[in-house]
Amino acid sequence: MTQANLATTVGVSRQTVISIEQGDYAPSVFLALRIARALGTTVEDIFWTEDLEGT
Repeated sequence: MTQANLATTVGVSRQTVISIEQGDYAPSVFLALRIARALGTTVEDIFWTEDLEGT
């Protein structure tokens, strides 16, 4: 899925998708859930930090 397709599917701009990918923008829980659903995966598989590994 392209950035543009994902943006359209979840109702945000392509620039928002880019900002999320680059770590410049943290999406709301609602947006994170929409992104995960659009990609057919879980929020945990997409959004994680090394600080939370192993907890």
